[in-house]
Amino acid sequence: MIQPTLFYLQINIFAMIILFIIFLNVHKRGSDYSFSKKIFALILFACFLLIFSDTILWIINGKPGKPIRYLSVFFIVLYNMFNPVICMLWHYYVDYHIFGDKKRIFRVFMPVQLPVVLNTLLCIASIFTDVYHVFDVNNVYHRGRFIYLLFVLCFYMVLYTELFLFRNRKKISAIEYKHLLFFPLPPALGAIVQFLYPGLSLIWAAATLSIFLAFINIQKIQMNIDYLTGVYNRRYLDKYLQVITKTCGNKRIAGIMIDIDYFKIINDAYGHKEGDEALKYTAQILRKTFRKIDIIARYGGDEFIVILELDDSSELEAVINRLKNNVKEFNTKKMTPYEIVMSVGYGFYEKDSGISEFLKRIDDLMYMDKKGKQSVGIGDRLNQYPAAEKINARIFAKSGAKTG
Repeated sequence: MIQPTLFYLQINIFAMIILFIIFLNVHKRGSDYSFSKKIFALILFACFLLIFSDTILWIINGKPGKPIRYLSVFFIVLYNMFNPVICMLWHYYVDYHIFGDKKRIFRVFMPVQLPVVLNTLLCIASIFTDVYHVFDVNNVYHRGRFIYLLFVLCFYMVLYTELFLFRNRKKISAIEYKHLLFFPLPPALGAIVQFLYPGLSLIWAAATLSIFLAFINIQKIQMNIDYLTGVYNRRYLDKYLQVITKTCGNKRIAGIMIDIDYFKIINDAYGHKEGDEALKYTAQILRKTFRKIDIIARYGGDEFIVILELDDSSELEAVINRLKNNVKEFNTKKMTPYEIVMSVGYGFYEKDSGISEFLKRIDDLMYMDKKGKQSVGIGDRLNQYPAAEKINARIFAKSGAKTG
């Protein structure tokens, strides 16, 4: 027993160190400590707790005495109880990643929370019966008669999440879909091996591998995200265009260049903090308008670009109309003391012209839209500013406001 125990202790301690390091990185509180990060941190904590419980069980298994027996029962119940909890947390993480709705994930009771409740009751029953575990007179652990129920519940929850992810795969990017789909596979394989060979303990070491790879992917994604607006940055846009223009097949690649009009005036009249808010609101409007599979990127300054794969050219006009309606709806709500006004240029990528020409063309069309706006209505826009702000807003009138 000494050699296997030392072997598993080394694996578990190594796994806990990795989880702790990842947790410290994820748990840095700040403006980017999003709800999805909180769920991921809970997954880390649950996995750490499971490995810690498994480690204690390996150490005290077969040791004599009533205190050891009570300790063994406590940790095996804790271990079995948290197995489906981590599956539930993973479903929450996937659900929120797809829909971004905190309230929605807690409404999914029957397929996700009910197995956790059922398993908790079985764990409590195992304290008094041999449902999940048995400790003989020497305090050696043995599987209970219905331990397979624990495996069935966990596999059901993993399978449900995988099918849920598959049904909603078009709402996220292909890269995100692959990362999320892969996550439960190593621990699932570890669980199968552990079920077939009771002496092995591989589930949560394999889960640590999945978490480590997920963390790396999260870091890679964050490198491609504009920290202020949450949309993609120019670096990712350039890489994406290089790939999509070669792999689009029969689909048409469309681009929409967007510039915030009067952005300098917002900064001058209300300060750069409000200018940052205008950028965030613009990104929010774009996310509402476009599909999750569409690429929204901050092109630079107050310019954004959206890249879409479309089956039919006529779809682009419908998308532009939806954007205009969403901008109008935002301004109707009067969430800001100014209006969000956009100049837009859009068109399709042509293989014979290249990426640079494609971007230049839609950029030129955007500036044509901007210059085409007449100075009519500028006085009305200046009147939107409070009296104390109008001095700052004079720059707007002096600088040829018809070009924004």
